[in-house]
Amino acid sequence: MTEAHCQAQLDTFTQFQQGQQGMVWREPEEELNPDCISVTVKHSPSKMFWRCFSWSGLGPIVPLNGSVTGQTHAKIINDFVVPTLHTHFSRGNGIFQEDNAAPHHSKVATAARENAGIVTLDWPAQSPDINPIENIWAEMKMMIRCHSPPPSSISVLMEYATGAWNDIPPEYYRKLIKSMPRRVDAVISANGNRINY
Repeated sequence: MTEAHCQAQLDTFTQFQQGQQGMVWREPEEELNPDCISVTVKHSPSKMFWRCFSWSGLGPIVPLNGSVTGQTHAKIINDFVVPTLHTHFSRGNGIFQEDNAAPHHSKVATAARENAGIVTLDWPAQSPDINPIENIWAEMKMMIRCHSPPPSSISVLMEYATGAWNDIPPEYYRKLIKSMPRRVDAVISANGNRINY
């Protein structure tokens, strides 16, 4: 990823972040204090989002309903990718990058990209996960986990996710983009195995 790329990805937030709370320090008499207890939920409600970013800025964060199909992804391309690329790369010189999820390579999504004239970056199917957007996603999840009160519903979770996305400063995502040469060098040095990013 360089200043000429726009990277996109789908990911999910869960309302209750299972097993990701830190340690709780408490006095013996605080054992049942609600502030000192981690809530557990068997099947936490979740919400999937699509988002993208480039050197020029963050694109929209888009909540999605249901599973993502080729048709869903074609709609994302037409409704969000095309306008974001026009905004971030007004000269038409942007390169779009996304992972190899099956909906991204469906006939309908491929046709949507081709019809819009979108240039894409080839990405190996079994590549180490060095996408900088993963770092942004982890940062957002931490921001939501630290939010008080925790999300009480999916609509509140959506509000928190949107707020966290909008609070990501340009210095942060630009630093991630600048780290790409080091990440690629690390993957090469590790013979294609996982690296510490």
